[in-house]
Amino acid sequence: MSIELTIVTVLYRSADMLAETLPTWVRSAEGLPVRFVFADNWPEDGCATVVAGCLDPDRYRYVPDASNPGFAAGCNRAVESATTSHVLLLNPDVWLPDDALARICAAVAADPGVPIAVGLAMHGGEYVGIDLHPISLFIDRSATVSRAPLGPSGGAAVFPTDLFRRFGGFHEALFAWGEDADLALRLYASGVPTRALDVVLPHAGGHSVDGDDTLQGFRAFLLARNRLLVAARTLTWPLLLVALPVLASAHVALAARRARQGLLRPFLRGVGRGLRDGPAARRQWTGRRFGFAHLLGYRKGRGA
Repeated sequence: MSIELTIVTVLYRSADMLAETLPTWVRSAEGLPVRFVFADNWPEDGCATVVAGCLDPDRYRYVPDASNPGFAAGCNRAVESATTSHVLLLNPDVWLPDDALARICAAVAADPGVPIAVGLAMHGGEYVGIDLHPISLFIDRSATVSRAPLGPSGGAAVFPTDLFRRFGGFHEALFAWGEDADLALRLYASGVPTRALDVVLPHAGGHSVDGDDTLQGFRAFLLARNRLLVAARTLTWPLLLVALPVLASAHVALAARRARQGLLRPFLRGVGRGLRDGPAARRQWTGRRFGFAHLLGYRKGRGA
């Protein structure tokens, strides 16, 4: 099998950050069969100029959309345009060491049929993929955890292109924050394991909302709403009935934290919207769902 890779990046308020990180991507990709697709959800920012200054025109595709359809939709559209066997979803605020893409390509060639979670160094720790959590449902998986990830984090994730498309990619109605966990639960429930790669990439995190109170409120809204929607969409009825009271209690604790951050109102709106839209969200996924057997196997470290 010929292994080729497309780096898929969704941009939003990203020009300054991309000007720092993209040169490291170009250096890391030297001599490798790597292409680039940029889905720009805020074209007025000037990212097109940054990209054109770093890459030859025949090596990338730039897809602007001033309507800002969200991270999930941006990823899906970019992956649809990819012509390579695999895609690497990569946030624009991630730096690539010189050998990173060579190591990623080698890992893909060694096991081309499974997703790969690439490590990220952020918030003073190192994380690889997604983990389950009894309070918040899903969290970044610490690199020290011995069991394999539930799935890759959208910030640095390798997928076989056909596999990503077959599962419908990210659920676009989630917009951002939680769409990768939704896909991870669906993949795991369908028997698709994720491999953790021992490569850790420096990650700034939060650049798209930094310094903007409105956007930080929107993130609080989405996180609250999406936890409930992901649970409604991906968990079996028995597990969902057990999880809902736990999630409800957790949201009381989370509300206190959001109040201290000045984000209580958008958080509560998110909870209300998640409860209202949960039944419709569940109807939108008709494939396998994550149940008690999957949970037990995952906690014991068994593969999907």
